[in-house]
Amino acid sequence: MPKLDRDVLYLIFEELQDDKRTLRSCLLINKTWCETIIPILWRNPWRYNLNTEEEKLLSNVITSHLSNKSKNILDLHIKYQKLLFNYIDFCNKHLNLNNIQKIINTIEIESEMKRIKKEIIDLFIKRNTKFTHISIPYKFDFQLHLIPGAKNYFSEIKFLNCSTCVNDNVLFGIMKICKSIKELELVVGEDNNDYR
Repeated sequence: MPKLDRDVLYLIFEELQDDKRTLRSCLLINKTWCETIIPILWRNPWRYNLNTEEEKLLSNVITSHLSNKSKNILDLHIKYQKLLFNYIDFCNKHLNLNNIQKIINTIEIESEMKRIKKEIIDLFIKRNTKFTHISIPYKFDFQLHLIPGAKNYFSEIKFLNCSTCVNDNVLFGIMKICKSIKELELVVGEDNNDYR
């Protein structure tokens, strides 16, 4: 049987991008298929509904990208395997802080949550990417606009999803640097917007 060209495979897998189960099973076919599918799966890993075990695995992959210095600072007691890909590099358009917060919550070191949040957010932001989609979780208080280079990272945001219970300074800061928002999705909670 003749081999399929990598470009043809890519087009086929693009059509399956929302079918996590099929893509994951195709990963195991051979190296070429794997190398073609991983960027598609990791372009926006947040789009898939993950169960608790999958969230934990995603958390481990993401934290394994932290530098050794950061892992030591965070005192993470996780045994890491050498990664085959730099998965975070594929997450270059979608920043889902809702899911990142869920991942952070799976790390069982309560006293280190704030530091872990900063380290993981820095991991995604330091990739010199220009995000087009951002989701900001309930009661989020990390001031993204104060990150050096934030104007560059967030200047092309077209889609903003956020809770109405986000710290006002975070929202005002995002609005100052995100001038190209075309779609806004607000999640209205029972709390009011006076979160401090």
